Amino acid sequence: MRALFFFFLSIFCLKTGYTIAQTSAPPSGTVKGIIRDTVHNYVLKAATVSIYKADNTVLNYQLSNNYGEFKFSNLPLDQPLRLDISNVGYQTLQKHITITKGQPLLDLKTLVISPKDINLEEVTVTVPPITYNNDTLEINAIAFKLDTNATVEDLLKKVPNITVWGDGIITVNGKEVKQLTVNGKQFFGADNKIALQNIPKNALEKIQIFNTADRNKPLDSNLVANLKLKKGKARSYFGKISAGYGSDKHYQLDGNLNFSTPKLQLSVIGASNDINKIPNDINTLIRNSTYKGVGTSVEYQSDFRQTGLNKGNVAGAQMIYNFTPDSKEWNNKSSLTADYYFKNLESSNLGDSFTITTIADDNQLYSNNNSSSFNTSNRHRLNSIYNYYKKSHRLDLSESFNIEKGENNSTNIRSAQNNERQLTSSNNSVSQNNFNRSDFTFRANYSYQNYNNWKQRFKSFDASYEVNTRDQDNYRTELTAFRDLLNGANNRDFNRRYQTDSKKITQDMTLSFTNLKSIFFGNKDLNGFDAKINGKINISDNRDRNFIEDYKTGQYQKNEYLSNNLQTDQTDFTPEFTLSKSFQKHLSNRYYKDLRIDVAVAQQFINQNNQSDRSFQNIKRSYRNFVPRIAINAFNSQTGSYQQNLTVEYRTAIVIPTIAQLAPLTDSTNLYNLQRGNVNLKEELNRSVNLSFSHYDTKNKNTLNFNFNGSAGIIDNAIIDSTFIDQQSRRSVYLTNSNGSKYVNFGGYLRKSVKLKNSELQLTFNTSFNFNKRPTFTNTLFNFSNNTNTTNTISTSYTYKDKLGIEASEALNVSSSKQTTLGTAYKNVSTTTTFSGNYNFNKKISLSSNVNFNNNNPSVGDDINFIIWNANATYRFTKGNNAEIKFSALDLLRQNRSISNFTSTNSLTTSIRNVLQQYFMVTLSYYPRKFGNNPAKK
Repeated sequence: MRALFFFFLSIFCLKTGYTIAQTSAPPSGTVKGIIRDTVHNYVLKAATVSIYKADNTVLNYQLSNNYGEFKFSNLPLDQPLRLDISNVGYQTLQKHITITKGQPLLDLKTLVISPKDINLEEVTVTVPPITYNNDTLEINAIAFKLDTNATVEDLLKKVPNITVWGDGIITVNGKEVKQLTVNGKQFFGADNKIALQNIPKNALEKIQIFNTADRNKPLDSNLVANLKLKKGKARSYFGKISAGYGSDKHYQLDGNLNFSTPKLQLSVIGASNDINKIPNDINTLIRNSTYKGVGTSVEYQSDFRQTGLNKGNVAGAQMIYNFTPDSKEWNNKSSLTADYYFKNLESSNLGDSFTITTIADDNQLYSNNNSSSFNTSNRHRLNSIYNYYKKSHRLDLSESFNIEKGENNSTNIRSAQNNERQLTSSNNSVSQNNFNRSDFTFRANYSYQNYNNWKQRFKSFDASYEVNTRDQDNYRTELTAFRDLLNGANNRDFNRRYQTDSKKITQDMTLSFTNLKSIFFGNKDLNGFDAKINGKINISDNRDRNFIEDYKTGQYQKNEYLSNNLQTDQTDFTPEFTLSKSFQKHLSNRYYKDLRIDVAVAQQFINQNNQSDRSFQNIKRSYRNFVPRIAINAFNSQTGSYQQNLTVEYRTAIVIPTIAQLAPLTDSTNLYNLQRGNVNLKEELNRSVNLSFSHYDTKNKNTLNFNFNGSAGIIDNAIIDSTFIDQQSRRSVYLTNSNGSKYVNFGGYLRKSVKLKNSELQLTFNTSFNFNKRPTFTNTLFNFSNNTNTTNTISTSYTYKDKLGIEASEALNVSSSKQTTLGTAYKNVSTTTTFSGNYNFNKKISLSSNVNFNNNNPSVGDDINFIIWNANATYRFTKGNNAEIKFSALDLLRQNRSISNFTSTNSLTTSIRNVLQQYFMVTLSYYPRKFGNNPAKK
């Protein structure tokens, strides 16, 4: 029923857009002409021609073609219009025209414009909406009249041939803008919304649009839009301060202030709430707190799908410093980015799960698990990135440092039943854990690319180094009680205390010499052949110190078996030689085609050395494997039409067994899952074929873009489980190697965009398919488990001017597991239908709402249905619309539930968790915003 409703809503969006386009487009007129120079009498190409209404509103603009011609269609009839013609070095020609119903085609014949040093009475100097400066299209902000509170996004929506879509993508004549900068630099991160929805239109001088070419593929260019601010407007501050209080004492506080100068960008953020609304980083809060606001899709809001009740506090700061703010060269830049982020989180979780496990034909086991936990943690994170570009040299340095401290307290009550649903055993546990963890990562990348001296034989060189360290301490107490209800002699009780200290350091180094052809043969073509040498080495050192105690005779005593010191040293070295062949074909301004074939031969050398207090863990292994790779890449660019890229690759990958798989120390506190090892395990060999294809439309409008990628592989010597399960559900999991493991993965994306006169319509489809055939042993019975998971999502969004936004989506997820030998199958089908809408009555009042219909349909058990409905009403006030009051009603129907079904190798589990439910809240917000200094007082 919901899917049918979704279908009709999509048709409604299409019909509404078409109807609005028809009803808002009365009979129209056309004007055309030819532009000539007064002195030389030749036609002027690339002259800017603009059409204005009587109130100076821009209707359209274009550049004259190579023959000096221009032509405008869809112009209003019987209304006074103004035609402006401008060009570099010439005075602006201004003509007032009216197109009548009796003569809808107005031919102005030849129009003559004069150089700037000639004064003509009919010539007036005005600012054209667009100009063309070399290869850069410049849009002059002053030519567009908007209210004083308008933002850059409001301006872009008024510029013909530029579209700001509902999902934030910007297109110019149908081509997507890949990068948005402010005065040539990123503006508080890479999210377009931060600049578009905060910078006032009155602070903007012009918008510059140009292409940046890929130096390896000159026609594979990226479109860049640069916002050039007026002089003095680069010094600014903006942000948001907000506080809310609601029913059941729910609250939220959040705010961010952002400061900018020509060299420095600084952000300070903070947030606190108990409504599952925890930003994962600084940029999440900044991009969802813009002055303009957001549309139908809101990223930073209460997460009703998050399990548990969560209370969080975050704070942080971010800095971006440009050492070369005035540099206009792409290869002469230097910048430092650093951020600090603190997160405190308290989480309370309750859960129940029910699992059905098949162990033989017509023989199933059932288990129930009731759990509760309370977790607290404090995390500090410090990141920094330094980028240095100087001519042919590029250096990137980055680090990440994390410290986390926390405590977990949990209780689990588990029980098992046999095939006759008779209760056979129970295993209850109480756990308390304190931990301290620190992580540090440092990366250094250097590359040399010779772009200038074509005679130089040495063209390029790449080197990278990365080091990761982790230090973790745990102190845990575990109390468990296992009861065998069929044989009391198997009852077990444990009171065990764990003190563990783990230290790990990993180093990765890569060295690559490309363009070997030029080193040995100079600039000879060699029919498109080239080669490179690449070497990778990974060195890891892992040390685990475990001191385990059991409570006996009134005191804790050392567990001699589990207490252990283990050190694992491992090196992984892979030298690689790649031979490539390129085929190219191109025609200027028509097409560019490139086909590249890479054949790489590589040998992987892995050495692993384990040293332990336990003699059976003293294992030393060496692995030698040939890991070839073949890749084919095809690129096809049809100028003004589309670009396509196809990659097909064959590769081999090796996965070696760890000491935890070879010879673990088995902990007996959890009798429902005892992990065993196998010292005879071999390494896995994964041979795969990977494919990706993308199509990018470069037409003016109504674009269709799509991409898909897939992989298929066979794993020899796959490390699989061999599980023994008794009637009390006690499991012992051994590991072994087996052939026959296969997988197929596929993912795709399609986006159709339709630009109407006053509205935009988008249709999007996402799909993923994952299949694996995995061999297993269950109670010595060999079995193939075929596991499939598919997800398909179709969505449609419609926007009409700044008034209306509608979005709808339908998501279908199907997961299944079939056992060939056992003859059983588990399947779960879940659907989520979402409708969102936002309506702006005016600049001050808006209403928004979203509703989710959720359905879970497992092959075993009852269907689960629930609805989450949220609604908001917002009112902006003060002269600059900087203040806001918001009324929110969340989970109006009070139906929110967290219920999930998932399949595994031979089981189906249904899980129910506690979640946030209905609340109401009133929020007050203020948006401080200022660009430029105050004018000097006279």
